[in-house]
Amino acid sequence: MANKCVVCEGPGAFRSFPANSLPLKQVHWVQCLNLLPEESERLLNEWRDRLGRKQRVYWCSKHIEEGQPDPIDRRSPKPSASVDTMPLLSRQLSEVRVDDGTAQSVPTPTASRMHSFPSISRGNSFPSPLPSRDVSEEELLYSSQETIHSDREDVVPPPLPPYLLISSVQLMVLFKRCPSCGLELNSSITRVVNGSALVLKWNCERCDGPQTWSSQPKLKGRFFEGNIKLVCSAHTTALPISRLLDFGHELGLALPAERTMRDYLSKLVIPAVNTIYCNHMRMVQSTVRNTMSGGGLDISMDGRYDSPGFSATNCTVSAVDLSSNLVIMIVNKNKEEKGIENVSGRMEKEGVKEGVRRIHAMQLKIRSICTDNDAKIGKMLREDPVFKGIKHLLDFWHLIKGINHDLRELSKKKSCPNIHHWRNKIINHAYYCHYKYGRDRTLCMNYWIAALPHVTGKHRGFRKIPFLKGIRKCKHAALGKDNMHLIKRDSEEYQELKAVIMKPTFLSGLLRASPKTNTSPNESYNSIINMYAPKSRACSPKWYEERVKLATMHFNNLALLSLLNLREERWNTSVNVIGRQANAVKRKMTKAVHEWRNEVWKEVPCVLEGRLVEQFLRKNQAPTDREYILALQQEEEEAVSDEEGGEGDGDGEDGGDSDASMELGGGVYGEEVDSDREPTMKLIELSDVEDQKSEGEDEEDEEELSSGSEWDEGEAGRMALERGRMRRGRGRGRGRGLSRGGTVAQSVVTTDKSTVLTRAPANQEEEEPSTEEGKGEKREKRKVRLEKKARKVVMDESSSESEREKPPVKKGRGKD
Repeated sequence: MANKCVVCEGPGAFRSFPANSLPLKQVHWVQCLNLLPEESERLLNEWRDRLGRKQRVYWCSKHIEEGQPDPIDRRSPKPSASVDTMPLLSRQLSEVRVDDGTAQSVPTPTASRMHSFPSISRGNSFPSPLPSRDVSEEELLYSSQETIHSDREDVVPPPLPPYLLISSVQLMVLFKRCPSCGLELNSSITRVVNGSALVLKWNCERCDGPQTWSSQPKLKGRFFEGNIKLVCSAHTTALPISRLLDFGHELGLALPAERTMRDYLSKLVIPAVNTIYCNHMRMVQSTVRNTMSGGGLDISMDGRYDSPGFSATNCTVSAVDLSSNLVIMIVNKNKEEKGIENVSGRMEKEGVKEGVRRIHAMQLKIRSICTDNDAKIGKMLREDPVFKGIKHLLDFWHLIKGINHDLRELSKKKSCPNIHHWRNKIINHAYYCHYKYGRDRTLCMNYWIAALPHVTGKHRGFRKIPFLKGIRKCKHAALGKDNMHLIKRDSEEYQELKAVIMKPTFLSGLLRASPKTNTSPNESYNSIINMYAPKSRACSPKWYEERVKLATMHFNNLALLSLLNLREERWNTSVNVIGRQANAVKRKMTKAVHEWRNEVWKEVPCVLEGRLVEQFLRKNQAPTDREYILALQQEEEEAVSDEEGGEGDGDGEDGGDSDASMELGGGVYGEEVDSDREPTMKLIELSDVEDQKSEGEDEEDEEELSSGSEWDEGEAGRMALERGRMRRGRGRGRGRGLSRGGTVAQSVVTTDKSTVLTRAPANQEEEEPSTEEGKGEKREKRKVRLEKKARKVVMDESSSESEREKPPVKKGRGKD
């Protein structure tokens, strides 16, 4: 009996209506009938119901164009906006084929493709073919490159792209005359090639001074923009610099040197990528936090090694939120890190542990983690207290992959001739049980084991089988008698198959496998990493980490566009997948726009400006940010110690206040500083007269301070002068000659009628020599600072004679 057409009910139907797995194609077929919307929707639902009941839906040849995959489109072609505005020459060339200067008329296109060609009339009538004529080369060139309308003068031409590929010969033709005044240039033009940029210099007799022209603008007045753009574009699109240089060499394109490009990459592009990456991850984590349910996150974690086999050096562990398919955390591990000890297999375990701790530090609660069937990770998730309260699930694909491998190996043995026939059916049976009994995992395991009596021809009466509990018979319908591929229970082949199906590791993993969650998003993310950091190319841990950042932004950008429905489906195809009840659909989406690449380029000028500021500060010997912060912290500690009071509480070496200039590598104000941030110590020669200041003179100074004068302001004034006396000596304690380490002895070394004051601890002879080099270096530096303070005290004493107008301040130090 011939098949009937579901559209016109005519005999001889031969084309099947698309399956329900291709919904867009079904809609397209129905729309080609050009029916009313209500009628189209009714027919579509009716045909889908018939397909769901395993009934075939056929169309006859009246609705199918011969030799074409799609049916005849009965809809009227929509008028195109370019029909009336297209130049006449272009419309003529669309119907004329040019071959070696001769023109031949092209046959009129069929009705089904008429809407893709420009037509003169707007109706459904076919245009009459135009007479053939010769077309000159100029007209052909003009018509093929024309993008604006010749009959409209108000149309603005499209803007030029930022960069064009221009021949050097054609470029120099433009500089036969001066671009400013138009005078013919008699003198030669100096040409300087800087990477991909060209700089021309010439002298014009009419224009004042030398003239200069450059093919590219400069970024912040330092580097040509095109050179930086080349490096930034190559890095963000995963193009190796070596391949870019090969491309430029074959094309004859001027490019910067490889060393220059790598210098731009490390100093400008990579810092910009790091800034954009940090902002991107903050945005992703904020999105996940706002969309998180009350129970917590359901994440999947998987590791990706940088090379196959046991020679991996780097590993990336990714954590993907299964509700949004966004990578919320990545952890990069190297096998030389502490705790891994050059064992590649430990990197994934350490990465999972560190990743969960980072997610907890972000105040995000984890409800479940789905991983592959790794025994080390499973043991860690069960025993480590960090993972307490987190449900561990397994990906079923990783479980069944081992069973499939074992069945494939069995099918190669001569003693197992029937395994090859049962292998795909057993795998399909595993997928069916896994998805059918997702909530009752024990029942799922029993039906999986029921494959053993099934292959022997027994399909009911399972109560007598000791390893089957809770099931009575197979779920399938009655089967015909076919004993060709049955396996005997007492055969060696049956025992081999039983060992595989009842494998303990698989059965325990089957109870924890989840039918709803899997690690497929992580596998998709790993495929993106293969674009930026292929396994065939070795790299350092730092370079590998930078490439992984690019892959993370690429993957998350695709996931965000899918969440916002900003990508449209171009076409789809049906794929037969083993273990699925219906055919899977592979969809081809429109090309995504990666805006983060433009953001990286916009961040490069900010990075360059920051480097210029750093160079300026370094040139003027300004402190770095870290040194400045340490100096501020030191001053705050000194202020707190002054307020609290106490003897010998300062941060100086002898209990006094610390000077920020010493922390920055200098000495007292106005003293020379060397490159090693240690003050240049110069011996200060003192005369015998200056060295013979007696203790009595010191006491007289004290009496002058205590006597009533215009500086005497009572008890408050005395305390202020005492506080100033402690600070002026820089490190001078409240008690005379006291320091943090105890008493200070003053010794005089006389050499050629000059003395040098040195200070040493009173109990220096009793101290034991330090055995550590660090303590010895600190002691030497402390000794140098003490000598410097002593010389400053002497300088203050020598200058006190000439400053009688100033309020009396105690100079020098008293003797013990």
